[in-house]
Formats: sequence, structure tokens, C-alpha cells
Amino acid sequence: MKLTTLLCILWALVHGTVAPVWGASLFSGLVLSQGEQEGVRVIEVYPSSPSGKAGIKVADLIVELDGGKIGSLDDFVVKSRNVDKKVPEVAVKVLRKGKLVDFIIASYSMPVYQSWKVKVVEPPYTVLSGASLLQYWIEKGRGRLMENQGNIPADKKIGNCREAIKSFFVALHYSPASVDIGLMLADTYKTLAELYQSEGSLPNAIRSYAMAAELYDKSGNKATNENDLQKVLAGLQDVEERLFLLLPQEEPQQQ
Repeated sequence: MKLTTLLCILWALVHGTVAPVWGASLFSGLVLSQGEQEGVRVIEVYPSSPSGKAGIKVADLIVELDGGKIGSLDDFVVKSRNVDKKVPEVAVKVLRKGKLVDFIIASYSMPVYQSWKVKVVEPPYTVLSGASLLQYWIEKGRGRLMENQGNIPADKKIGNCREAIKSFFVALHYSPASVDIGLMLADTYKTLAELYQSEGSLPNAIRSYAMAAELYDKSGNKATNENDLQKVLAGLQDVEERLFLLLPQEEPQQQ
């Protein structure tokens, strides 16, 4: 079975969950007050915030969030809490100078999305001394994986892999063309899938294998180094074999 066919079978499983989303606030930098009648009025918005980047402006009246009507500030608080930190983007409808305008507030890293078509949140903004942000996050991810070399429970190893994946995606934000980081992510997803498989969590194993395959494939499209291409090929073949064994097999047709 070709990998492209296999990934088509898995599309329903991985669509919408291409990569983890964690910790970012879609509505940070946005200050609101109760509207005159319905909706919530924007009284301040920071230009570098997700709302500011989306185009939300002071005096806009937010009347709809994620498809739900906003009648009051309490409505907005409840609905925003239901989506914040769970999704990388949300649809917002505002009333501006008497006209309804649609916006998408997104918290995902545009460099990663533009280069890899993967939506993960922007990295935390911090000032580090000594090491670069890129190297810091790479080493942080590697440190998590090093912890798995000890004799620790499988659930702890799964947690370390997930944290390593987060760190590698942050590193990718600072170097979105890096095949090396793409391969680190693919390898970690494959390891994560193996851990899920050993624990009998087959849906999670299949999703993680599919993510590994997708990242290997995208790394291969960017790679020019023969050594990287060999790693991609080996990774793809391994994942394809493992996924094929996990997927339901067709019953032979009776003659």
C-alpha cells in the first residue's frame, strides 16, 4: 500500500488535529466593555495581540463568537472560555460603523503554518541570556526525551514525548525551514505512537503514526541532503508498515 493512499484513509482521524495546541490565549490584549444594547464593545486592543493582528479595532462591537450570538459581556466570557486554549483560531463577527465584518482571530505561528501547513500556537515571548531561543527550545525538547532513557512508567514517557513535541514546534517557529527540526518532530511522533501502541491506545497510536508520516513526508519535500533523504525514507517505510498492521484489514471476498 502506498503511503499517500494510507494517509487518505487516515484523513478523517487526523484532520483538525494536525498538531497540539497549548497554552496560548486567543483573547489576550483585548479589553472589552458591555455594549449599549447587545454585544461587547472593544475599548482597547494591543496591535501585537491575536485580535490586533486579525484586524479588530477599538470601537468594534463583537456580536458573534464561534457561530454563537453575543448578547452581553457575560455571554462573551462564557463562550470565550469554551474555546480559549483549545483551538488555534476562532471566527468573530463585529459591527463596525453599521456594517457586519467577519474576522478570524488566530494564535498559531504563521512561520510554521506558512512553511509546514501545521497550526501550532506562537511561542511564549521571553528574554533569554546566553543561548539563542532556537537552541534553547531544541535542547529543552532533547532534555525531555533524555528523561525517557530511565526506568520510568510508560505514561511518564508519553508525557515527555508530548512536551518534547511542544518544544520542537516552538523551535521550528524560529527556524521554519529546518529539516533537522522537522525530522526531530517526526521521530518523536513515531516514538509517541509506539508508546501508545504498547499501552493499547490504538486511536492515539494511529494519530501519532499519521503525524509522523506527514512530517517525514514534508521533511522529504524540503530536504536536499542525501543523509536527510535517507532518514525520511527509512521513517516513512517504518511508519507505513506499522500503520498498515494497525488499520482494520478487509475481509477476503468469498467466491
